[in-house]
Amino acid sequence: MAQQPGGVQAWLDAPFVSQAGFDSFLSEMRVVEVNNGRVKCTLRVGDHMANLYGTLHGGATSTLVDVLGTMALLTQDASRPGVSVDLNTSFTAAAKVGDTISLEGRVLKSGRRLGFTEVNIWRSDGTLVATGRHTKAL
Repeated sequence: MAQQPGGVQAWLDAPFVSQAGFDSFLSEMRVVEVNNGRVKCTLRVGDHMANLYGTLHGGATSTLVDVLGTMALLTQDASRPGVSVDLNTSFTAAAKVGDTISLEGRVLKSGRRLGFTEVNIWRSDGTLVATGRHTKAL
């Protein structure tokens, strides 16, 4: 499917827009690759994203699953971000403050009414930090 003007390609080398709320850390995320059904990003874990143990907070991780899943769906149709109906996250390792994490969101299936995505988050040493699934009503 052809990209719409100003669609996901506009995300490359540009800061992600946030409403300066709890998700303000998204403005630090960088999109490094956009393909049909797939988005790759990087993000440095900052203090403002950390829990009491100095590692990436579970809420921040779940927000990343939400956002990357949505971004992956938008690569297929920039007019259909959808509404979340299910989101789950499995935490497999910690990412410490200062670590740079790599994120990949991909569409598993996108139909007329539902979109299914998977998001993986890795540390720079290749360790899987978290994986999540995100379902959206389109």
